[in-house]
Order: sequence, then structure tokens, then C-alpha cells
Amino acid sequence: MDFMDSETQPPYNLPQLEADHIMLSLLSPECKRFQWKIQIIDNQVIVHFDDDTSQPTGDSGGSLGSWLGQLSTDVRLLPIDYTDWRLVNPVIKEKAWELIQSNFSFDDPMMRKEYVMSALGSRCKDIKLHIWREHKRNDLNEMLQKRPENIPKNQWYHFVHKRFTEKWKKMQERNTKNQRNNTMPHLCGRKSFSSKRNEIVSNFSMI
Repeated sequence: MDFMDSETQPPYNLPQLEADHIMLSLLSPECKRFQWKIQIIDNQVIVHFDDDTSQPTGDSGGSLGSWLGQLSTDVRLLPIDYTDWRLVNPVIKEKAWELIQSNFSFDDPMMRKEYVMSALGSRCKDIKLHIWREHKRNDLNEMLQKRPENIPKNQWYHFVHKRFTEKWKKMQERNTKNQRNNTMPHLCGRKSFSSKRNEIVSNFSMI
């Protein structure tokens, strides 16, 4: 059985999404918890990038990463029933980019867009993996009945059915095998390598 990817699905009501994703209401608890030092101009966080790696750095990079993580959980804008982030409807991605730009300011938006949207795709992938692990059942019909309340029925139907196909199972087996061969981490938790490097350099300069 074949299923359509989310590129055929229109995004939900954008004004309501904008109201739900106002920067300060989402970010302030995180800022308080992690004591981030960020620069805000016209209700936008100024995101700083490392010149060598072109990755977000400092506390502004951390705030961007956490906000993207929260945005990725909104299945109204970012459905969970797609197979490949690269194939997601461009309209959906543009709406997400508009929301991001309404809360964050970049020195060169077009140059930073590729990195930011790739990071959002990674967050969405993590969300899908978390949902699968939390609700996984060995029986397809049983799992269909375990639909989380916040996920629309049509999304859940396609999401579950895809993961019970032989094609998906073989892909998961291959990915699991490849993952075991990865010995070099590419992330430092919440911090990018650029942020970690700058932190180390700063600490050495104080000695």
C-alpha cells in the first residue's frame, strides 16, 4: 500500500500559528532556566554565527535551537506523516521560515536559511522518532488505537501504516546497522561544535 507524503497537505491557519509561537511566551521559560544572555531588537532575537563554520554560536544559537525544537512539535504546521524532509511541501517550509524570521533576526537570512531549515528538519525527525518509540506496538491495529490526542487521525493513520511496511522495516534495519558504525559525535548536546570551541577559546584567554 502506498501513501502520499505531506507535500500534498496544505499548512494550517497561519495567523493562529503565529499567535501560538510568539517568541517571548515560548522562550522566556527557557531563558530563565538556562540563564541565556541574548540580544533582542523589535522582539527578535539576534542570532550570531561563527565565521569559520557558519553555525549559530553563543546563547543566541541555543535559544534558536530550543525554539526550533518547540516548533517541531506543532503537527498543525509540520505533519508527522512524511517520509523525507526534503520532499515536504515547499509551502509548509516557507510558512515555517516566516515564523522563524518573525522571531529571530539573521545577518544574511538567505545565507542562513539552509542551515536553519536543516536544523528544523532534524528536530522534526527527532519528534517522529520519539513518538514512534513512546507509542510503538507490535500489532498495527493496536497501535492505530493508541493515537495521541494532539495528532490528527489522518496523520496518525499514515504515520503508523508506513512503519509497518516491509520497505520501512528494511530501511530501519539498515539505518540501525549504519548507526552502530558511527563512533564520532557530531553534536555536543545543546551546543554546536562552534559554540563549544568558542567557549574553550574564551576560557583559555582568561587563564
